[in-house]
Amino acid sequence: MNKVLPESCYVILHIAPGHGQLVTHSPLLVQNDGDRFELRDDIWVERLDERLAKNIQQACEPPHYNISVKPWDRHLYAFVRRAPKVEKTNNEGMSDLFTTVAISRLVNPTSTGERYCAKVFNFGLDDSAIQAIQFRGISPDIFLPRNPRDWLSVEDGEHLRKLMPWVSQKPMHGRVHRAYWYHEYAMRSYYLDARWTLVVSGLEGLVNVEEQNVRQQFRVRVKQIAEELQIKISTAELNKAYTLRSKLVHGETFLFGLQTELPKDQQGEVYEKLELVLRKTVRRCLEDEQFSDSFRDDRAVKKRWKV
Repeated sequence: MNKVLPESCYVILHIAPGHGQLVTHSPLLVQNDGDRFELRDDIWVERLDERLAKNIQQACEPPHYNISVKPWDRHLYAFVRRAPKVEKTNNEGMSDLFTTVAISRLVNPTSTGERYCAKVFNFGLDDSAIQAIQFRGISPDIFLPRNPRDWLSVEDGEHLRKLMPWVSQKPMHGRVHRAYWYHEYAMRSYYLDARWTLVVSGLEGLVNVEEQNVRQQFRVRVKQIAEELQIKISTAELNKAYTLRSKLVHGETFLFGLQTELPKDQQGEVYEKLELVLRKTVRRCLEDEQFSDSFRDDRAVKKRWKV
């Protein structure tokens, strides 16, 4: 009788500081080797055993030449997806895993990037072949704001599980999808100058419905949304945010040249408020259909968010 080998799985490692830095009030989603948190039938989060984690890291890191490197386990957990039995394109099964990670950043931003993506051909086999999956054309790294909690907690996992239908089954309204896209690309951008324009564009995509008075539409409607989400950002800050966005997007200068508009020590704080409004708006849209419908089209925006 032929022995059935373990199935193939796609894996994305979350590399982050060790357990000693985890605070007790937000415990890690999975803590012990082999622990799993199921998100849907074929996608879960797992704390891999040390050997497998090392093998994946070794597969994904440059081999160098004539240099001996001793691998050590740096992962907190991994996003895992059982490979589909039929894939129309090469590594097609990674797509839903990428989307899962991106949606998880709406729950809590983490630095889970694409440096450590792999296909484990016999997941569960001690010495399985592992194919590193490398991507081009987009930053594989995620850049977080100051003092982040760079891991998913058990509570985060429960929220993420409820959002899983959006991974491949439910279509987002066009405005919401664009806002989601801008949020993810902002997270992948290192320079605040680029992040600023991406986040403001994501918010504009939600609230701007007319060619005239675009600044006013942004300022008034984003303020209303922030109040709805209980985020403190002033009308003056939103006005400054739009001024900086306009000067950046038209190539007039960089942020360091805009300190007369908004002092450098305030730029990071205002940006983080903007990013938080965008993130929480998209998340609320995925959790609350009625709220999402207020961005369905121009008419809906005008009716719900009055200028």
